Amino acid sequence: MLTGAVIAVGLQRPLWVLPAAFVSHFVLDVLPHFGVHHKNNAERDAHPLFKSVLIIDIVLALLILVVVPLVFHQTVNWWIVFTGMLIAWVPDTVWLRHFWHDRRGVKRTEPVWLTRFHQKIQWFEKPPGLILEVLWLGAMSFWLRALIV
Repeated sequence: MLTGAVIAVGLQRPLWVLPAAFVSHFVLDVLPHFGVHHKNNAERDAHPLFKSVLIIDIVLALLILVVVPLVFHQTVNWWIVFTGMLIAWVPDTVWLRHFWHDRRGVKRTEPVWLTRFHQKIQWFEKPPGLILEVLWLGAMSFWLRALIV
């Protein structure tokens, strides 16, 4: 989401922000990121580290989604920043659906081509990937801070 905010503040043109923010998600998913080893999704979902990181991610995402557009409302329209952030996050909504189905015991449907692509590019999802995620969070926060004028 922060990358979507940086894109929105940097470009400030909705027609450029939307595709750039969307594509940025897949570019970032190629980089190593957090995940836990698991035999199946139920085991992963029950893992304490997974639960902790998930809760922290949700809280940070909601906080950032509210605060960042407000901070930049004088630099760029708040809705452009908000939309850039949401569009950068949208590809992950498929995992919400899968998570929900797994929790309810509903069989997953065959993934569409974009979901298969999304799964394939995420080649490194292990606990050490959290280090790169934290560094990226710091870099995007620093960049956003530098864009405040």
